Amino acid sequence: MKVTRRSFLESTTALAGCSILPGSIVAAESGTIHEHSFTQPSYAVIPVVGDGKWIWTEPPKDGKTGYLEGRDFEVSVGIHLLGKGHASGIQASTVAPIAYPEQRVTDFRIETQGCAASLFQVNESAAQLLLAAPNIESGQHVSAVAKYRMKISKDYRGFSRDSFPAVQSPGKKKSKLEPFAKIYFRNSPGINIRSVLVKDIIQQLSSDEPHPWDLAKRFHEWVWDNIKGIPGKYTSVEEAIKNRKGDCEERATVFIALCRAAGIPSRLVWVPSHNWAEIGLTDHEGKKHWVPVHTAAYSWFGWTGAHEIVLQKGDRVHLTARKQTIRLVDDWYRLKGKRPEIYFSSTVTPVAPDGQEAGPGGREKQRDGSWRLTGDHSAKSFMRDK
Repeated sequence: MKVTRRSFLESTTALAGCSILPGSIVAAESGTIHEHSFTQPSYAVIPVVGDGKWIWTEPPKDGKTGYLEGRDFEVSVGIHLLGKGHASGIQASTVAPIAYPEQRVTDFRIETQGCAASLFQVNESAAQLLLAAPNIESGQHVSAVAKYRMKISKDYRGFSRDSFPAVQSPGKKKSKLEPFAKIYFRNSPGINIRSVLVKDIIQQLSSDEPHPWDLAKRFHEWVWDNIKGIPGKYTSVEEAIKNRKGDCEERATVFIALCRAAGIPSRLVWVPSHNWAEIGLTDHEGKKHWVPVHTAAYSWFGWTGAHEIVLQKGDRVHLTARKQTIRLVDDWYRLKGKRPEIYFSSTVTPVAPDGQEAGPGGREKQRDGSWRLTGDHSAKSFMRDK
């Protein structure tokens, strides 16, 4: 049985006999309702130092551009429950990867036990694995596991300042250039582009109205020079600027806030235990491009020299069933009755071509939501888990 958006909403409505919030436990006449949400930490960074082979230290010099050096990966995303007593109206969801230009899905299936499940695309760049089960009893296992085969590529399209015109999005004057969606110019949860601190930095860096490529480069350099990398839970753009510190997510969101406030569309890119940004620029033919900008671990501007599975792009996800707008798709469940043991799993495993080394890129999600390095390969000395 497939879980559709309609059936998920209907079952949510049936369960919501009273007002509840994420993380709350509310007693109702029909039983105790449990609901909990948890965002996977992106602060447990797994930095990868470029070795020149598996991870580029510079763009290729052979003239090739595009999505290059594609490697195959097996990926799984799962939701697992072990019954500790009777519970009913069970729903759960977690982030699930989808295809992007640098990330192709070549095979996909969902394996279920005691439930219905489906992949639900929330918007153009984010998706969830949804699970729904009528009930669970003591000792019973209920699970949904999405299994993928993916080809992930490095991204070097040869972009430069000259690839894009100085005038990008329509302002007071009419323009033939196609604008990006409004959400890429707006506030997002934890990303306040109207902050005085953001405006002050823009005033310092953009007084001469530079080309958007140049301005984005200035913002990129400012983040690297002024926001010290400190592992920890996400705070906010204002806190990162005020304290001059933050992890990969703060550094990326500060860059995004500066870009948006300056009129450059931008969005967050989320990979296991790491974040970077993309800016949206329109070329001379009116075609839109998302250009990667790395503000932590790697300093690449305009390209990506590693194979990283993308969990989500964007930083404003509206969850209709929960009536919430969140930055990153979280792990979530809601049910009525005796709460079962529940955990969310994910694995990323590089596939070795015949007679060759699989290479780096193995990851496994832990019970606390953090990711750990897996596998054994020649580039392992360039990596660490934390």
